[in-house]
Amino acid sequence: MLVNIVLVLLATGSPGWRALPFLTEETQQVIGLVVAALIAGAVVNFINLALDIVWVKAVGDIVTSVFALAVLTRLWRLFPFDFGSSGIDWGLVTRVLIVAAIAGCVLGVLAEIIVLLRTAATSAPQPRRQR
Repeated sequence: MLVNIVLVLLATGSPGWRALPFLTEETQQVIGLVVAALIAGAVVNFINLALDIVWVKAVGDIVTSVFALAVLTRLWRLFPFDFGSSGIDWGLVTRVLIVAAIAGCVLGVLAEIIVLLRTAATSAPQPRRQR
């Protein structure tokens, strides 16, 4: 929770994200969504700290994963990176990492949906037995 708040302050402060030389000006089109995702993560973590309930945590994990998917999709489309010339194709490495992160988010959402379904099934009222 605190890390998210610090990251929001670092990203939106001065010089913020502009201090990273490999980020282009197109980063401005992503930074708002990144900040929203960080704030959502902080809120979800605060709720999880206050409430220790399985289904609440699952919903929170879905929310944060959906935010992450939105950020990653925007990063993929804009690709606001300029790594210059190097012996390593950092653009390709970055795209592979984005795809892996997208796959992880999708799997995470599916896993949390299963948690929700299991929680609902085990907490559903059982019908009375006929005597």
